[in-house]
Amino acid sequence: MGFFKRNKKEQDHMEQADQAMNKGLSGLFMKSIVPKEQRDQINASLEMARQAQSSASGQIPITATAQVISVKDTGKLVNFDPIIILVLDVTENNGTRYQKTLETMVSKMHIPRPGDHIGLGIHPSSPANFIYMGIISSS
Repeated sequence: MGFFKRNKKEQDHMEQADQAMNKGLSGLFMKSIVPKEQRDQINASLEMARQAQSSASGQIPITATAQVISVKDTGKLVNFDPIIILVLDVTENNGTRYQKTLETMVSKMHIPRPGDHIGLGIHPSSPANFIYMGIISSS
């Protein structure tokens, strides 16, 4: 009958964390003991991790490049990787140029510096925003 068999269904770890945080009995338990500000921070961290995962897997094409004008550390960390604020000179593939500020998580081994060229992809759930795709060339 299979009552005591282990469920072998593969599940994405991000989805598993989201379910534990927001759905079912564990989500109800989290809502009762974790303050809303901290739940919002956890959910924001999950979203940033999803973005990093999808950009690293190559699911999102590079739709713009940008030159880094300045880098500022926010003091926040996600899995020991810093969240930084980038001021960028963006050039879209159609030739449009403008300045944009982007808050993103980066690997501490590959923090962009002023003058570096980076790739940007369109955010899947918010097409008006970009996702940091990584350094294309260093200055």
